[in-house]
Amino acid sequence: MIRFDNIPPEVMQAMCTPMHLVLSPRPTTTSSQPSSPPQLGRANSSYMSISSNGSAMSISTNGSMQRSNSSYPSAGAGGYGHTGALYLGSLSAIQDVPLLRQHGIKVLIQVLDVPWLPTLPEKEFKCFKIPINDIASDSSKLVDKLEETCAVIDRALRAGESVLVHCQQGISRSTAILIAYLIRYQNQSYDSALAMIKKKRACVKPNEGFEGALRNWEGMIRGYSGRSQRPELGRRFTS
Repeated sequence: MIRFDNIPPEVMQAMCTPMHLVLSPRPTTTSSQPSSPPQLGRANSSYMSISSNGSAMSISTNGSMQRSNSSYPSAGAGGYGHTGALYLGSLSAIQDVPLLRQHGIKVLIQVLDVPWLPTLPEKEFKCFKIPINDIASDSSKLVDKLEETCAVIDRALRAGESVLVHCQQGISRSTAILIAYLIRYQNQSYDSALAMIKKKRACVKPNEGFEGALRNWEGMIRGYSGRSQRPELGRRFTS
């Protein structure tokens, strides 16, 4: 029997809320093109797959990305006057299509390994599935997917497309992806990123394996490129 009597009210409320806004849209200019972040080595990883409504995206051993039907505009293209917004949520969020439309969400990062995900209209939504389970032993699978997943999120935001990152409960897996994005593109540490997200969605808590993997990944980034060389999306998001 699950006990809820010791759960703080704000955590319970967050668990019952489909999604939360983490990064608000910001004004942007279309004249500047962002530089690409330096590529990290992929130890013991030769292939990564993120499915986008059936279109395979893969990372070969040389680090290049391939996708069968690319539909993203170039970063900063299309005359958008603002970036997209970034949301964090649970499975219940994608079961409410009017909610997704209301918030202008166009890209979904689906961080779970289940065969029964709801089917969304392909013309409205780009869905990228990352098949991992919320267990510490899947932390290596998580790390293998971080670099390109963060790039997908950043490119969508720069193109003015709002993004929802979700897992089953919006607590561990999806939070790990958002922490990675804030580390990679917003110059945040693991601790500051988690604290920021927790202010938006009080129930977030990556499992211990994900936490350790993200801290190690952060160390790789700091050691490889240094804080000053990683691109930012204008100024740091606030909301």
